[in-house]
Amino acid sequence: MKFFDPGDIQSIRMTVMDSYWLERCQAGDEFAIEKLVYTHQKDVYRLALSILDDPDEAEDGTQETFLAALRALDSFRGDSSFKTWLFSIAINVCRSRLRRRSAREQLSRLLQGLFHPNEEEGHPEIMSLQSAADAQLWNAVRALNEKHRIPIVLRYYHDLPIADIAAILKVPPGTIHSRLNHARGQLRSLLKEEPR
Repeated sequence: MKFFDPGDIQSIRMTVMDSYWLERCQAGDEFAIEKLVYTHQKDVYRLALSILDDPDEAEDGTQETFLAALRALDSFRGDSSFKTWLFSIAINVCRSRLRRRSAREQLSRLLQGLFHPNEEEGHPEIMSLQSAADAQLWNAVRALNEKHRIPIVLRYYHDLPIADIAAILKVPPGTIHSRLNHARGQLRSLLKEEPR
């Protein structure tokens, strides 16, 4: 006789609840839409913040994610959990925002270099709010390229299983294992190089 793991029961319960609310959302039920957003908003915001590293951009990215998800709700087939599908949308939204931000920042640096060549950039007020160890680790994570940073953030900050990360990033689970292993090695090297 096979017994269910309590985590499996919770997962089944969440799937059934999501299905109910998704059906109500597709029918245009405003209360259901509010409920769905309320249920997943914190997780999507945390994901967006961990990728964009800016609270205002993360808030905008979260709103953009839910708008995109609600527009595409009919395309959700249930092959993965709703949260996995939603995270996939959030990552695409954040990547798009990063590309736009990168272009803006390059232009801004170019213009600052032309008009203020000796000004140093930096946000000491933000760094002073974080502990030295957290700041050091986060700087090391930010130094990773996107291909390695996003799996690290999804696995260790959002505590997602490898299968979900693979589904979100649309790559095989073995690729996620490889990227995580490579990223951990890079982080160890980066943290050893950092001054204590």
